Amino acid sequence: MKLHRDARVFLATTTLCWLVPALLTGCVSAGGKDTAVANASKPEFRLKLCSEQPLRLEGPPGAQQSRGCVATFNQELTDEATRNRLGVRQLKRRYLVYVPESLAAAGLAAPPTPVVFMFPGSTASAEAAAFYYAQTRFEELADRDRFIVVYGNGVPEAHSSDGQVPMAKGGFLPACLVDHEGEGFDVTYVRLILSQLETELHVDRSRIYATGLSQGGGMSFELALEAPDLVAAIAPVAPVPFQPSGQWLYSCHPKPGYEHVSIAMLAATSDRFISYTPGGADFYPDAQYPGMEETRDAWLAALHIQGPPAVDALPDTVIGDSYTPHTGLSSSTVERQRYPAGAQGQEFWYYKAAGMGHWWPNPVQSWTGLWPKMGKTNQDIDFADEAWAFFKRHQKRSGEPLADRQVDAR
Repeated sequence: MKLHRDARVFLATTTLCWLVPALLTGCVSAGGKDTAVANASKPEFRLKLCSEQPLRLEGPPGAQQSRGCVATFNQELTDEATRNRLGVRQLKRRYLVYVPESLAAAGLAAPPTPVVFMFPGSTASAEAAAFYYAQTRFEELADRDRFIVVYGNGVPEAHSSDGQVPMAKGGFLPACLVDHEGEGFDVTYVRLILSQLETELHVDRSRIYATGLSQGGGMSFELALEAPDLVAAIAPVAPVPFQPSGQWLYSCHPKPGYEHVSIAMLAATSDRFISYTPGGADFYPDAQYPGMEETRDAWLAALHIQGPPAVDALPDTVIGDSYTPHTGLSSSTVERQRYPAGAQGQEFWYYKAAGMGHWWPNPVQSWTGLWPKMGKTNQDIDFADEAWAFFKRHQKRSGEPLADRQVDAR
């Protein structure tokens, strides 16, 4: 298997970056492990395709765990490069899915329903994406606006030959970092999930969206590149900065149509794992990151978007949400750059989170034990709200694009 040098650096050290249980358990106590929800009898799920309850993660008392359920299936690997990379011909896959009760009750008789995929960072699980990153905010939005939420899950084999990861059910979504032919096996995984959902729900194939943090953000970029027939828009956060061409395309194979996928990208200026500026990061000094603004510009060119952006300085509502020892700032702020729409209605919005670390912006500050490595999270915005507001502007259809809708006032 051919693996680019920067990819080797990233994969060799990424387990230091993501959600080691010793860090996470400190959110409440100094010990303990992720445990499955105990239930003596077989639980009833809203969806027949589900077979498991989600893992219950440690967190503050009363914090909202995911209300979804877990489905599993076996994925056959047909790509020789992938089989050689992983050393297996079949993978057991899992995902966490949340469907509002009214949609589940209506089933296939419901109106066409959007699907939002959210992907975790390296070694993290679907439950971690739901609970630690987004604080289950996507599920609240799904109840309000009637859509389906899917938290994806990687596989240990994609990174570690011994199949070990620090978090229960954690895994890896390598995206463009490893060689493959055609489309990546995780892109096929997303297609299989949608096919499963369609056995019970009326999925709107014109409104499929993807977001994620870190390597999960990189997975969102992979979907835009290799599955533009699926996704209408993506919203990567502090992502592995894959680009449509050049070195940071790595092993992805762009398909026609990627230039029409709309993107809302958030980058943090004090990210110690994925450098905001070109070159190495604090924890990955040998990596040759392209720079987040350079990645923005590469995608703007690929989407054929021209002209200066409208710049919104979002209100600094929470003071003290920057890790001052690293940033020299007392507070983190967010600037949103909204570029003119392209000819097909494609949009690019860029969120610059000054003074923020490697995390998902939301009103709940991360555990203090994470700050020296991850930095603080920006509390001025909830990026789940930002992503969903952006997603609602876009769908794959002919006729007038949705890009002329007004931005929600905040």
